[in-house]
Amino acid sequence: MRPVSYLHKIIVFGTLLSTLPILLTGIAAFTYSVNQTELHRIQTNKQLLLQMQSNVEHKLATVSYMLDQATRSPFMLQSLSAPLPNMNLTTANQLQSEFQHMRSWEPLMDITLVNQTQDWLIDHAGLYLNADFPLALPMQDLLSKTLTSGWQLAPSSVFNHNERSSDSGCIYHIALARSIPHLNASSGSALIAGIPACSMQNPVIPDDRDLSASELIIINREQRILVHPNPIYIGQPLSAVNFEDSESNMELSELLSPTRFPASSGYREVRISDAHYSLNYTQSPLKGWTYILITPMNVLTQQSVETALYTMCISIVLLLLSLLFSWVGSRRLHIPVRELLKQLGIGDRALLNQHLQESFAPHQDEFEQIKAHITQLSASRSQMEHKLNQYVLQLRNQLMMNMYLGRCSPATLYKSISEQGYNNQLIRWQQMAVLTVQADLVNQTKYGPQDLDLLLFAIQNIMEESIDEEHQFSPTVMEQTIVTVIGSVELDNHLFSRELYKITTQLQHQIGEILNLQVSFGFSQPVTSILEVHQAYVEAMGALQQRMKLGSGVIVQYEAEAIYPSQWTLPYPESLEYNLIHAIQSADEAEASVLLQQLLQSIFRMDWTAEEYQVALTRLLMQVLQMMHDSGIRLAQISPGHSSIFKELLALQYAAEVEQWFISRIMGPVIEIFRERQYAQHQQISEKMIAIVQQEYDTDLTLEECAMRLHYNASYLSSVFRKETGCAFSEYLAQYRFKMARKWLDETELTVKDIAARLRYNNPQNFIRSFRKWEGITPGQYRERRQKAFSSTTK
Repeated sequence: MRPVSYLHKIIVFGTLLSTLPILLTGIAAFTYSVNQTELHRIQTNKQLLLQMQSNVEHKLATVSYMLDQATRSPFMLQSLSAPLPNMNLTTANQLQSEFQHMRSWEPLMDITLVNQTQDWLIDHAGLYLNADFPLALPMQDLLSKTLTSGWQLAPSSVFNHNERSSDSGCIYHIALARSIPHLNASSGSALIAGIPACSMQNPVIPDDRDLSASELIIINREQRILVHPNPIYIGQPLSAVNFEDSESNMELSELLSPTRFPASSGYREVRISDAHYSLNYTQSPLKGWTYILITPMNVLTQQSVETALYTMCISIVLLLLSLLFSWVGSRRLHIPVRELLKQLGIGDRALLNQHLQESFAPHQDEFEQIKAHITQLSASRSQMEHKLNQYVLQLRNQLMMNMYLGRCSPATLYKSISEQGYNNQLIRWQQMAVLTVQADLVNQTKYGPQDLDLLLFAIQNIMEESIDEEHQFSPTVMEQTIVTVIGSVELDNHLFSRELYKITTQLQHQIGEILNLQVSFGFSQPVTSILEVHQAYVEAMGALQQRMKLGSGVIVQYEAEAIYPSQWTLPYPESLEYNLIHAIQSADEAEASVLLQQLLQSIFRMDWTAEEYQVALTRLLMQVLQMMHDSGIRLAQISPGHSSIFKELLALQYAAEVEQWFISRIMGPVIEIFRERQYAQHQQISEKMIAIVQQEYDTDLTLEECAMRLHYNASYLSSVFRKETGCAFSEYLAQYRFKMARKWLDETELTVKDIAARLRYNNPQNFIRSFRKWEGITPGQYRERRQKAFSSTTK
């Protein structure tokens, strides 16, 4: 898989950043436009419905007005009194001419003047007898209904007769009748006007393409359909149309019922045979009619599709522009990244190599590569700084070590000290002293020798943090000792010494609390020159050697040694040394440990210097080595390594360490060698004595005779034999003789007397008493019992 570069990520991010607002804006715009379109359609349909209502009612009002005018016309009243035979053609033509004038306002309107008294009627087509114009609806019913309720739905047959048939296709007219009252005429005359119900639909529909799909339905108070786009529904109840509300699934006739839905106007969504329509309705307060405008929902859907397409086209254009701007802007923003990559040496060739090696290395974009290189540079810098710090620290430590050991010339020392930044201290200090610190691990159970380096590092850090830089040089570790120089502006030696004691006491307490460790401090006498630091270091190390006598956890200042007379001799406990050597040769470890402890206590009780203690201990070691040499024990047998035991001895700091070292390092191995030798020698002596007993048991054998043969002291042989066998020589000889007596009693026919004589018993009774003491029975009883046991076994 090819790694995705940061440029591509920026392009993708910019594209997403611009695409999401465009998509959200497009969706919001589409939703808003659809909602606004629907609201506009609802308002438009509402206005259209009101316009249709106004047109219809205006038309009906005009017709009603013309009927009212015609019924009051003198000519109309005069013509009603004439019978059909007496009516002249001029009167009929004038009536028809007036009817035609009225039809000029509504061409489809049918007008009929009915005179039931004279039994004739006349319309715009001609004059007829009532017998030739059978009425489908009695005129009195029509008159009563129109007079009470206004316009009524009447069959078209009211206006048709044999000579004229309707060609409009409508079977219903909306009719209005006006009776013509006259003094000379009866009330059987009326003027009837009717408009075909089908003609009420088309003239009121606008020419707009979207609105032309709308259709008008008019129902009366009884929810009988007066106007419908489909003529077959005219005259039927509204429930016959099967309008069903989409939300409540109720019939439209129930929704429009005044008891259920008393609102005079509103908007609903309905369906007819799975076809969805939007429905606007309004109720006329004058006639009680309800005007319903239905519009197919697909008209709204088509508008929504057009809006969606338009919005999508604009969104696509904006999206393409955003993609272009994102690509161009990302390339511009990526220029500093490419320049940085070039500065770091990561060019196109490096990227190509990365692509070639993408199966062997993790995918990285430009910033990850920059981060990796910066991290590498930072790591290299950190390593270099660490190495430089180590180098500076090594130089400082080396300078300090050379200064303490006196390996620097004065000029070099002053120059190096100034370079290390200690020039101000040397100028201010009036006195200085060398301070040495060592960890006391002799009685420690928490730390071991393997922890010494870490403990020295911790103590060094504590000293650096506890003592101000203005009063000390950097602490240095030299031969398991921490060494530093403490300076002061104090001129009085006594006050400076008190200050040193205070500093060391605080350090000792602080180290004990932090590390739970005892430490010992030694410091020199005050000096005034940096050139005297070497001698001060020697004094401070000499002060620490006082732990040989004082023990651990001490603070010691070096004191000048007293001058002894020339004839002074070193007292030494020679008697204890002699007894110790003898105990070692005897392999008596317990006795040797007690004598060593007494000898060391005697030595350390002396008021000697550290060097004198070392001389006494070296003398003791030499005596032990001399004894080893005289006994044929080589030094390699107790010291298989190449280290010098004298260096080990001189490196010891405490009396307890000296005692433990002599026991474990010198006395223990030597005593073990002597013990092995004694064991081998004793085993050899005991084996020789046992062999003599087994060979000469039937003689007058004694311990003194064995000692004479083996050239040892009889008491020594007795102790050796008892140690090896667990019994005395006489006991072992007697046991062996009785063993042979039992054998002779079992296997031979020798008499008890003969056996006693062979075993060197002068009196057989003594043998019998001794046998009974060992076996519990006499020799005769023993033989008899054995013979009985043997006989029972053979049977």
